[in-house]
Amino acid sequence: MNRHQTALTSLALLAFSCIAASAETTVGLGAILVPQFEGSSDFTTRVAPSFSFKNDEISVRSAGPGLEADLLSSRAFDAGPILRYNFGRTGANIDNAQVSALPDIDGGIELGGYAQLNFPVGGFKTFLSPRVSVVQGVQGGATGTLVEASVGLLRLQGDWTLGARASTIYANADYMTTNFGVGAGSASGLAPFNAGAGIKDVGLSLFANYKINEQFSITGVAGYKVLMNDAADSPIVSVAGSNEQMFVSVGISFGF
Repeated sequence: MNRHQTALTSLALLAFSCIAASAETTVGLGAILVPQFEGSSDFTTRVAPSFSFKNDEISVRSAGPGLEADLLSSRAFDAGPILRYNFGRTGANIDNAQVSALPDIDGGIELGGYAQLNFPVGGFKTFLSPRVSVVQGVQGGATGTLVEASVGLLRLQGDWTLGARASTIYANADYMTTNFGVGAGSASGLAPFNAGAGIKDVGLSLFANYKINEQFSITGVAGYKVLMNDAADSPIVSVAGSNEQMFVSVGISFGF
């Protein structure tokens, strides 16, 4: 396990150790196949721990490479903080020779928050959930601001929970320069490129959870997004990678 995976696992274990005494706690482990860097056409596999806790007052859950909390007891409205790890970009872990010659981007912490509405659609087994979130890089190589707007659909069907979410992300100039800019005279051989702020991507993710029994469940998630504007025009993507990005994850969880 590399230092990035160790840091992510530590985040989940820290939250778990604080509130694991509750009966409404779920922990899990899985694997995720993701691009080697944002814009890559090559993939890598990472360990994907999962965690959730819920009581009448708050809930805490893993969300990608991090955690988010819902501080409200209302089923109609969720809001709370986000703590997330950005894996950065390490040349030694990248297959593409041009991108691996670019300066490394250290991993780091992003902090932010979100708000989400939940509307029942045609009864109380299907929910429509518009959401907005904002995160800011605050530590290590995580820089810049990301603003995400999305809308999700969740369906409860017996032992199955099914969902889909469409999203778009705006990135400010600091984020775009760090992740998609190329300096003059770069050893990578890629042409210089100044990446500016704008809509970075649009995407769609699909989610399925199957309850095996009272304790165990299995979850699968698949996502697809298209990089846009300066993110797509950067030679890191247009020459050395792909503007089409995908991920797939599967995991098993235990509730107690």
